[in-house]
Amino acid sequence: MAFEFTGKIDSATFVDRQNTVIEILFKRDDELHVYNLPVDYGAADFKEFLSEWSLEQVEQETRNTRRAADEAFDKMIQGRIADAMAKGQADLDEQDKRRYIIAQKTLDKQDKKRWMLAQKTLDKQDKDRYDHFQKEMEIYKLKLEADIDKTDRERYELAEAYKKELEHHADLIDKKRYDLADEYKKALEEKVDKNERERIELWRLNNPTSTKLLAPSDLLMFADQFNENKNFLFDLKLSIFEDPIVASNKDKQTKLAIRKSKNIYEVLELYCKIKRLQAYKNVL
Repeated sequence: MAFEFTGKIDSATFVDRQNTVIEILFKRDDELHVYNLPVDYGAADFKEFLSEWSLEQVEQETRNTRRAADEAFDKMIQGRIADAMAKGQADLDEQDKRRYIIAQKTLDKQDKKRWMLAQKTLDKQDKDRYDHFQKEMEIYKLKLEADIDKTDRERYELAEAYKKELEHHADLIDKKRYDLADEYKKALEEKVDKNERERIELWRLNNPTSTKLLAPSDLLMFADQFNENKNFLFDLKLSIFEDPIVASNKDKQTKLAIRKSKNIYEVLELYCKIKRLQAYKNVL
């Protein structure tokens, strides 16, 4: 089954840290469109997606996208730090300006010695404050980077562990189901084939081939009259399976459906399906 993204995928990345939803970007009419795809191995759209992209591709593209986002985030942090330092420097400059004006007015009234003492005091205060600000900003930067690295590492390790556990569990379930289904199928086919052979041989011994002519109206009457007659229905199925076209047909599902049919019309519908397919092949 084709979906709107089939054959048009431009990129695919996980949108959450748990890797449960895939964001598919696909092109349609030279424009990018979004398709949010839950990770569900039983869903038809997810199976269609896996026929074009592997989960390894999605993980690689997700890592690249997140790495680019982390780099952008680092640049943003660096910008904020630079802005904060610039603002701090501006504040210090403003403080220097105000203090200088005050000191200048004071110097006008006081002697040179007092002015020199005041200037030294201001210089020392400015330097101490600036040094303290620089240390605080460096500590904040290191702490922020460490927290980000630790969070990303923990999330990635959790995602990888969950992915491996999920894949292992899915592989075990799929293998067990496949083995059980294959064993049941073989046993059923052997049982059905054996029963059919025994019934055909018994029917041939007790029912010699009839040579009586049958009018179309008789056929319709018998179809209605014996529609749900189990013995007649069984004989009809035997006759159909003796048809060389049906006997040589490889469609086991249709044959099994004929065996399970509950009335004449279901049998004839499946029989006609096989005959029409063979007639079509003969024309080709």
